[in-house]
Amino acid sequence: MPPSKSGDFDQAYRSRILHWVWTDIRIPAELKALVRQVSPQCALELGCGIGRFSDYLAQHGVRVTGVDFSPVAIEKARQRVCHNFAKPEFIVGDVTRLDTLTGPFDLSFDVGCFHCLSPQGRQAYASEVARLLKPGGAHLIWAMDITPSGMPLSPAAVERIFSPRFELTEARESRRRIFLVRSHWYWLIRSLN
Repeated sequence: MPPSKSGDFDQAYRSRILHWVWTDIRIPAELKALVRQVSPQCALELGCGIGRFSDYLAQHGVRVTGVDFSPVAIEKARQRVCHNFAKPEFIVGDVTRLDTLTGPFDLSFDVGCFHCLSPQGRQAYASEVARLLKPGGAHLIWAMDITPSGMPLSPAAVERIFSPRFELTEARESRRRIFLVRSHWYWLIRSLN
């Protein structure tokens, strides 16, 4: 299980080995497909960690902002891309309070952050994504079915959290990462209102 507090994440990111247990080294096929489908000009990654996915989008011509509440992760993300021509912008921030961002973004995504939030945090997160994503914009989430705090997370729960500002267009079971945890990919579309 991944850590759930900023300090725990900082400690994991300081380790040369620990964070690799739950950090992805491959770009998810679901994210690649969505980027091809949407062809975004600008995107937002929530819980960007060391910035691998944000960097992938930037290398494909997308202006990307990556947010993570771990200063250690953000510093590592910045170091990873310091020599790249196209660089994402990386910000230390709380995904439930993104006051410094204005948007609108064409696409937003989150691979492993949403399930770490409290129930109140998930509601605030959904509000922030709705505020920052353009009407008709896509939001992609990968989340574990059982959160690190032990709470179940299901397609019906995700639909309730994001309704009525989003339509859940697809929820697909997934077994990914080293421990093959039960999880889902969620595709949401921002309502036009």
